Amino acid sequence: MILRRSLLYVPGNMPGMLQNIPVFEADGVMIDLEDAVPLAEKDSARLLTRNFLASYKERTKEMFVRINGLDTPYAADDLREVLPALPTGIRLPKADHPDTVERLDTLLTEQEEKLGLDIGHFKIIPSIESARGVLNCVETAKASKRLVALAFGAEDYTASMEIDRTKTGEELFSARTQVVWAAKAAGIQAIDSIFSDVNDMEALRAETLLIKRLGFTGKSLVNPRQIEVIHEVFRPTAEEIRHALEVMDAIKRAREMGTGVISLKGKMVDAPVVTRAARTIREGVAFGMLEFDLSDEVIHGEK
Repeated sequence: MILRRSLLYVPGNMPGMLQNIPVFEADGVMIDLEDAVPLAEKDSARLLTRNFLASYKERTKEMFVRINGLDTPYAADDLREVLPALPTGIRLPKADHPDTVERLDTLLTEQEEKLGLDIGHFKIIPSIESARGVLNCVETAKASKRLVALAFGAEDYTASMEIDRTKTGEELFSARTQVVWAAKAAGIQAIDSIFSDVNDMEALRAETLLIKRLGFTGKSLVNPRQIEVIHEVFRPTAEEIRHALEVMDAIKRAREMGTGVISLKGKMVDAPVVTRAARTIREGVAFGMLEFDLSDEVIHGEK
């Protein structure tokens, strides 16, 4: 299980921040060649990004690059310049339609062939940033086997809707739900939008708790100070892990008795409860909170 609780944007035109990437404790980094970079600095940002990636070979985190939109004159240069330095993949902005993902998939295949890499080496995280993108996101999430997550961009989405973004987020509920549905149906992770007020940690915590309840598995962010709060929210509690282990013990006893259901402290334990418990245990293992070997035979009743 690859953790993507926190994906930190780092401007590609700021060498000081690029050099600090190894010490940031985010699960992944997205070097930004799009919104954070003025037009006059696009060329230098590409060069800085390529040089940094080429020098950072012993990586402890995923390294995505957010290119400019495929409908701009900058995207082809972005890909040609940075892909030889082998980022993990591409954060694709403005993924309004599955065709956009398919076009990127083709471009990545062409570069992989030139570089002598296995086809599928580069991953994709498309960003849903508009009303049109939300309406098409179910198909977008299935547009390429390269996809590892589907992201939501609230700032551009609210602009496309001609509405203001609030800290309570009622205006984002339907779009967020659609993005999560699309990601879950495609079997990939769901990454929520940035929270732009880097000084309001309580509001960040409240929003992260909300999107976790909706089914998101991570969040984009713009400031390293936000990492700790986001990780704390997504980390399973000791009580959640204890209960998950009790569920696994109960269903193991049920399997031994030849049944798929059993009672635990007066509550029924069946397949959906076991699936949730297994997810909690996998998260706990990924966070280094416990060691546990999950058995498909116990979880699914398979041998």
